[in-house]
Amino acid sequence: MAIVPQSIRWPGKRAVLFVHGIGDASAAGDQAFPVEAFKKTMGADAADFAIYSLNFDFINDWAASKVGAAAHIDQWKRALGIKWGGDALATTVAEFAGDVLWPVLIPDIRLAVRDAVISQLLQISNDRSDAADGRGEDPLDYGMSVIAHSLGCFHTYEVLWAIAHDPQYALRPASDNFCLSAAVLMASPVQLIRSVGDAIISLVPDVATLATLDGPLGLPAESRDGQLTSVAKRFLSMTGSQDPVGGYLFGARQDWAYMNLPGQENHIDSQKLIEGDPKAVLTAALTGRAYTSANGSAVHVENPHSWEGYVSRNGAVLHQVLG
Repeated sequence: MAIVPQSIRWPGKRAVLFVHGIGDASAAGDQAFPVEAFKKTMGADAADFAIYSLNFDFINDWAASKVGAAAHIDQWKRALGIKWGGDALATTVAEFAGDVLWPVLIPDIRLAVRDAVISQLLQISNDRSDAADGRGEDPLDYGMSVIAHSLGCFHTYEVLWAIAHDPQYALRPASDNFCLSAAVLMASPVQLIRSVGDAIISLVPDVATLATLDGPLGLPAESRDGQLTSVAKRFLSMTGSQDPVGGYLFGARQDWAYMNLPGQENHIDSQKLIEGDPKAVLTAALTGRAYTSANGSAVHVENPHSWEGYVSRNGAVLHQVLG
């Protein structure tokens, strides 16, 4: 089933596309996206944004594909567990991250998502032109941004590389004058995928189609006349200090898992877990279970990977980056 891109009449001069991170968000609907948190944190400026959201519920065989790839996913998780240290917490982290990353192993899924994101970007560009033309203004004075989370960062990274290099999409930054105001990747697993990918490279189909695994990692950009032009004026990596998917464990950066592209902007979201056994607390946070404290009471632990949490805590950064 082909996606029907979302089209919005722009209320102002800016737009943001939220790219979902973990898979089929249809059951949660709008609650799968941090739209209300975004509006709240942006305050009066939120009225200037056309807000688009993209999930993957158009892929009818999403769950079936995951079941069919179970053996390969288990190998992926084992490789992740070894990277994290091989203990019980490493197993939990690997299970959590493995569920986030599995579409990398399914080329039909990842290419379908890539095409869907590109289709949506094209529609946003058309909506921008309609808004500017209706007001007699220059479309280039209107800004478009992307905010992606978790696996959505992987898909966004792949999309930005595709549009920067492939003329068929007519979205190259130099040749086609298409440039995002900002690309904000929250808890990006791009480096994590790259590091673990080598351990299971024989299981990854069509590696040459993956910018994440084939060739050096870098900011997506078009090379023209010896000059590199980035697909985004601002490229921000935002990662929590307790979020393993983003490359941190107990406040320490894991260089093998933290996306650190040359030229990117960095923001570390300062996170603090509740008091208690660190491994047990983090396990509870990632799995959505309550943590049993020393006195036997059940305590809720905020998930350090929560998309809504990233948006709610970092309003000042979003204001500055999104212009």
